[in-house]
Amino acid sequence: MKKRLVIFFTVLIISVCSCTPLFAQQIKEIEFRNQEITDILVALAQMAGISIIPDETVKGRVSYFFFETDFETALLTFLQTYKMYYKKEGKIYYVSKIQVRYETSLDMISMDAEDVDVSVLVRYISEAIGKTILYDSLPSVPLSVHVKNVKPEKLIEILIKRFDNYDLMVDRDYYYIKRIPEKPEITDKGKAPVRGVSITGRADLFSIEVSKARFFEIIYEMFDKAGHEYSILMQRDLLIEKIRFSDKSFEQLLRLVLEQANADYKKVGDIYYIFAITQKDVLKKLKSTIRIPLTYINVQELPKLLPPDLALSKFYKLDVDSNALILSGSLEEIGPIQEFISEIDRPKEGLDYYRFDLSYITVKDIKKLLPRSFKYSVPIVVPNSNSFIILLSSGKKTELEQYLKLIDKAPDVEYVNLKYIKSEYLTKNLPPSITKEDIIVTSNPSIIFVRGSPEKLDAFYKELSIIDRPVPQLRYELLVIQYQEGEALGLNQNLGDNIFTARNPPAAGAENGFAASIGKLVALNFDVVSAFGVQFALRLNMDLSEDKARVLADSTLNGISEEQITFQNTSTYRYREYETDPNTGDLRSTGVVREISSGLKINITGWVSGDGMITMEVEAEVSKRGADVSSDTGKPPTTFEKMIKTNVRTSVGKPIIIGGLIEENKETITQKTPFLGDIPLLGILFRSEKESINKTEFVIYIIPHVDLWEEEKAGVRSTLERLYSKFFDS
Repeated sequence: MKKRLVIFFTVLIISVCSCTPLFAQQIKEIEFRNQEITDILVALAQMAGISIIPDETVKGRVSYFFFETDFETALLTFLQTYKMYYKKEGKIYYVSKIQVRYETSLDMISMDAEDVDVSVLVRYISEAIGKTILYDSLPSVPLSVHVKNVKPEKLIEILIKRFDNYDLMVDRDYYYIKRIPEKPEITDKGKAPVRGVSITGRADLFSIEVSKARFFEIIYEMFDKAGHEYSILMQRDLLIEKIRFSDKSFEQLLRLVLEQANADYKKVGDIYYIFAITQKDVLKKLKSTIRIPLTYINVQELPKLLPPDLALSKFYKLDVDSNALILSGSLEEIGPIQEFISEIDRPKEGLDYYRFDLSYITVKDIKKLLPRSFKYSVPIVVPNSNSFIILLSSGKKTELEQYLKLIDKAPDVEYVNLKYIKSEYLTKNLPPSITKEDIIVTSNPSIIFVRGSPEKLDAFYKELSIIDRPVPQLRYELLVIQYQEGEALGLNQNLGDNIFTARNPPAAGAENGFAASIGKLVALNFDVVSAFGVQFALRLNMDLSEDKARVLADSTLNGISEEQITFQNTSTYRYREYETDPNTGDLRSTGVVREISSGLKINITGWVSGDGMITMEVEAEVSKRGADVSSDTGKPPTTFEKMIKTNVRTSVGKPIIIGGLIEENKETITQKTPFLGDIPLLGILFRSEKESINKTEFVIYIIPHVDLWEEEKAGVRSTLERLYSKFFDS
């Protein structure tokens, strides 16, 4: 089976290399040794991309060598060599040992066949002429036929002419091959029959003499003579020419007769069941099995030493573990192989065993490292060591010693301490100078060993200096303001002359006046004045003072480049989960407490590009919880969410503004006359309610920075002085 697969995949590889049309496709040299004909046809079909369908007559094992030629020629030559024919229908080739051609108009038939059973030939004739052919049991004898342009009945007569006691009956609708019972011929003096079955017995021993008798008749006579019962589970009867056995027990005699018809038996109770087997099964017991241990030759090299006429693998098996050869076959088949081995399995003169100890190379790899000049010398590994033994001449020993000195050396390995990255990151992002096999990872993620030549290591260190750098740390100044509708400020906000300008320089003590004008902003971490200017700062301070704006978030967030940072300012509401009682219809608590979070949530993921730009993915969500109705309806409170997700890019220190998160709040304002408005029922006349809808907008201000070193934090006083000097000192 393995040999079939090797040949099959060899043909597949050759077929992949060819992209030419079917009949122009060239078949390179292919050799098949002792392979089934059907397997060879399948391999050719796979290579050519067509279908080849063999019938029941195509069988046997052959050896064949295909020269370089096109597919059509190769197939035709192969079939002609082994007396086979094909019929092509589209891309399907039907292969058979029988070729039948029938001319309907002339009622003439032609047939070519080689070594085909007569019953199969009759069946093919019936299919060709489209007429039923009935026949009694025919002998299982192969025939070769080559007939052209004869009547169908004439061809059938030619086929049965080979056998006695058969006649052909011709009818308009069918043919019938009838077997005529044979009458034994008796001499005038009443002696034993010249043709038929003669069985004699004495005590428990039987003798038999057969001359041209049917197998079923012989079985009947034997069991009738012995007085046993039998059942034949065979459909085909055979003609037995001559057999003669003397003084055998019944079962010995039965076994010998069954061998003539490729049959066997099994006794169940008092009944003998007779069934068909293959001839191979009959011949198995006639074959011998011999085990030959090899002393001086490696059994794996033996197939290369056998001559071509002895190389058929069906006669031997290799026992690699014990370095022995197992022969199976008749003495005539395996005798030449046995004699050949006895001639070559002899001690080699001038060869001795030598031991080699390896220092750095692993002994299991030594076989694939040996040069081609040592391919016939098989190293033997010494258990529990890094050594091997090999059979060599003195000259080869010196050659191998010199070779091992060149390759069995300590590898160039250096210790490397990673500064900022882990070994896992390095193995996933290897520099060009090394491969993954060159790196030896340790349990410490900051320490690795690198294997390579000095030049290779120098190149690695240069590339590592570019890779092993700290990941940039990003700092985000975050400010979230909630404005009343229409009060949101942009970068180009203009307040005219309501600020200090260069034309109206501040008087003495103006620092304190400036501080007072932005008093609401001084306590913020977010540097509003530096980011957006004085006009923006004064207007924002005014809105904060008049409650037209409210600071929801003022924070500084730090994180690594390409990692997400989350800012969350939410409130969590917990409620009991209710369900409806199926019996009463009332709400009842399930005992489960669930949570709903509402408020402000901001996710920022940024990374620094090579030119100093910062790209950020910002996701902002504002949510609000509705009224609690869970205890009345069993449903959780409603929530209102507004979300913005955007990608922006800006320079280091340059702010970005994200708006559009608008929220509506419904408020009810009650106006009433003191005391009178609180009187039940009557108080309705002295109070009024007014509903108003307030719209607010959430605006997010972000200033990204890249922190490459530690900055000294300035106090409030120094911050004011810096801002004043920046905008008012001339």
